[in-house]
Formats: sequence, structure tokens, C-alpha cells
Amino acid sequence: MSWQPLHGLLLVDKPVGLSSAAVVGKVKWHLKQAGAPKNVKIGHGGTLDPFATGLLPLGVGHGTKALQALLEGPKGYQFTLTFGTATTTQDCLGAPTATSPVVPTLAEIQAILPRFTGPQQQTPPAFSALKVNGQRAYALARAGETVTLEPRAIEIYTLELIDYNPPHAHFTASVSKGTYIRTLGADLATALGSVGHLTALRRTQHGPYQLAQALSLTETLEILDNALKLGQMPPCLHPLPAPAAG
Repeated sequence: MSWQPLHGLLLVDKPVGLSSAAVVGKVKWHLKQAGAPKNVKIGHGGTLDPFATGLLPLGVGHGTKALQALLEGPKGYQFTLTFGTATTTQDCLGAPTATSPVVPTLAEIQAILPRFTGPQQQTPPAFSALKVNGQRAYALARAGETVTLEPRAIEIYTLELIDYNPPHAHFTASVSKGTYIRTLGADLATALGSVGHLTALRRTQHGPYQLAQALSLTETLEILDNALKLGQMPPCLHPLPAPAAG
């Protein structure tokens, strides 16, 4: 079978429990099983933590080089902040580090949201993929080392409380790249005189792409298998935009 070059984007709705790298690994394995050339490149744009779900764009072939430019722009999320316990990772996968009996009221949460909207400085979490002296911050944190990261400029375009069932507060947010939603949640809890961590996180937008355009990982793999075994271009592979005229 003669292979057509594979270049483009796969928009995957990442399931809970898998890392972004694991999703890439599964796609690579299926391509290999379908007889794809070993040198087909695949990469992901915008890491989602294992506990998170939602839109994960994968670049295939030339799409790996185009990911950064294509994904400029806001990211959209839905997330649940649970008050009462802080964790090492600021999410449900971390070990507890502090507790608080304080559970804010609906009015208190709504009143504080404007403070977290607009341009601001945010200190990234120790458990992040940022590098410190050439090493990933999360690797240093897991080894028990103290990780100090510098605050950086971000912007929260919108932040809305959509439901509140104490101690669980459900939000939607639109943010600039580089924003950590885990940290946003932890900072919100601290500003309200409590502590908290994220118990759910779902990405709904990444640059120009929306979650509604994504397919589940299972659907994506099935379509890839069926198309590639027939020597056809997978219909789930979104073409790369044509370069702008000079």
C-alpha cells in the first residue's frame, strides 16, 4: 500500500486518567499497527493533566511544527473547586497539605471574582512542566526539593460561577496561554479565607478550536484504523491552514 503523507491536526477529547503524552503514545501505536511509516511525527499542544479532560490538539507530520502558531489565543475551561483541603498538586491527585473549616458563601464567591479578572501576575505551581535549571519542576517537587518559580503575566478574560453546591463551586473561565487553572482555583480559595483544590477540569477551547469539534480518543483511533488500512486519508485529520499571502 502506498502511503499518503499525513499532515494536520487531530482534535481529541482527552479522557480522564491519561496524560497528554499517553494519548500521543496510543495514537502512535495505532498508526504503527496500521502500517504507517515509523517516522510519522506526532505531538500535542497544551498539556492536560491526567485528571483533566477535554480538547487536546495533536499535531501530525508538519502539524507538529504548526501547533504553537495555530494555538495562539484564549483557552476555555470548566472547572470545579472544592473548598476545605489544599493539596501538593492543587488538584485531586495530590497529597493533602492543609485543611480549613471555612466554606465561603455564594455572595462571597461572586464578590471576589472581579479581583481575578483581567491582567495579573500568577505564580506557577511547583508541580508543573516548567524547567528549573534544566529540570522539570514537577520532577524536583516529587523528589522533595523546594521549587521556587517566578510570577508571570497572565490574563483572565472571563471568570464565571455557574453553580455552587458547598463545598463544590463550578466555574467557567477564558484565559490567556500560560495560565494554570489549578493555581487559579487555589488562589481563589485562599482569597476567600479558606483552602481548596480542583476536583474536575475540562478544556473547552484551545485557540481557534472548540471542544465540539473533538472526537473521543476511542472514536479517533477507530477512524484512523479504518481509514489507514484502506489507504485513505483519515477524515478526522484536520488540514493545516494555508500560509498567509506575503
